Amino acid sequence: MENNKQYKTIDYPFVVSEKDIKRDVILSVRNLAISFKTDEGYVRAVRGVSFDLYRGETLCIVGESGSGKSVTNKTVMGILPNSSHIDSGSVIYQGEDLTKIAEDEFHRIRGTKIGMIFQDPLSSLNPIMRIGKQITEVMIINGNHLKHKYDEIINESLIKFKNDKRLLQIAKDELNYVKKDSKSTKEMISKANEAYLKEKARLLPIIKADKVALNSKKKEANLAVKTLKKEIVSRHKKLEAPIVKNLLNFKNLSENYGDFIAERRRYISEIKVTNKEAKNRALHIMEEVGIPDPDRRFNQYPFEFSGGMRQRIVIAIALTADPEVLICDEPTTALDVTIQAQILELINELKEARHMSVIFITHDLGVVANMADRVAVMYAGKIVEYGTTEDVFYAPAHPYTWALLSSIPDIDSKERLEAIPGTPPNMLYPPRGDAFALRSKYAMKVDMKAEPPMYEITPTHYASTWLLDSKAPEAIMPKIVSTRIKNSLAKGESHE
Repeated sequence: MENNKQYKTIDYPFVVSEKDIKRDVILSVRNLAISFKTDEGYVRAVRGVSFDLYRGETLCIVGESGSGKSVTNKTVMGILPNSSHIDSGSVIYQGEDLTKIAEDEFHRIRGTKIGMIFQDPLSSLNPIMRIGKQITEVMIINGNHLKHKYDEIINESLIKFKNDKRLLQIAKDELNYVKKDSKSTKEMISKANEAYLKEKARLLPIIKADKVALNSKKKEANLAVKTLKKEIVSRHKKLEAPIVKNLLNFKNLSENYGDFIAERRRYISEIKVTNKEAKNRALHIMEEVGIPDPDRRFNQYPFEFSGGMRQRIVIAIALTADPEVLICDEPTTALDVTIQAQILELINELKEARHMSVIFITHDLGVVANMADRVAVMYAGKIVEYGTTEDVFYAPAHPYTWALLSSIPDIDSKERLEAIPGTPPNMLYPPRGDAFALRSKYAMKVDMKAEPPMYEITPTHYASTWLLDSKAPEAIMPKIVSTRIKNSLAKGESHE
């Protein structure tokens, strides 16, 4: 029996419901493809990933190990290894393509505007440095207010200069990439060389003009900083003079000495973040992330904390710069179930309190249910299903999503859990058709020959499977999945 439903295909999984049109897209990934050079060839780790992250939401990216979820988010953070190559695509944040910006520019974004929590908290912390110093370190290093003033003035010109130089380097890298590829013909190399020379001729005059503009801005910034420092020193001397006079005349020594120290601290705080300021902020954040007795804990070492507490410290470090986007790369994997629940609840509370957007990477669909506003299911470097939490859990459409749901333990289901047969494909040789076909009992002949397009099931729900094609036979999801959906819906109705 053929599928009697008609679904239209789309280029990218845009969410276009009336509710989402009004929402603010904070991060936009389009057609991202990443490969890694190895001795055997290029591993195609990410193949055409696209998604949007909205302000204040949690997007969960779920999939097996090797599906490309962490590589996608390392691209967003700009921490890919040297062996990687961005084959195509863009990562747009605040109007900038993060795949094309210089490393100097990434320092302005990484950790300050986009933070990340890694899987193992112990490997993220220095074992011989006290926790307090690790939390305050970044605040103190980046706390020079005069330098911030200087950077603020030259920032736009510096970014343009660095990014244009980066574009030239990208053009050169592309040429080298073609030259080193064993499949490249002489004609392909010649065309790549021609393209590089053309881009070089276009960019060199622009880079030269950028450098002149940057030097001009540096002079302006130096003058502005000098003027600001003079004002700060002048104000300090004016406020300090009467206090010093009273001290020299031995008037109210205790009170005036206190005023002298307070004024000195105020003066220093106008120039940079002081150790006391950093410590007070660190203690406040430690309390915010649920670390008890922060004054005592501030001076302890990582080995004196449990796994859950260490993860809270890593979260505290990520929050010191007050990021807009927080990427959580399987932050609960190394923790037991009860501590997992506490960390997940903490991340949700911090997201609401700080109005952050969160990308949560996991292989556990049980975690997704408690965290996500929307879910992207990844397999073999591609997003195969994309939708709201309700879409993915109550109306899953891709056989891989069915397989993931079938393999999760559940207290109500009596059916035997179904393991996913086989192993993920070797991405040195990406499959020609549907990457999940060899592991799926629903596979058809077309799955071996052609890659399925992305079908729009509803304005918020998309899946890339030939089972949604009008010519495909009707496929019935596994009984264990349909039973769980039925039980879950029944529970929801009984609670209402």
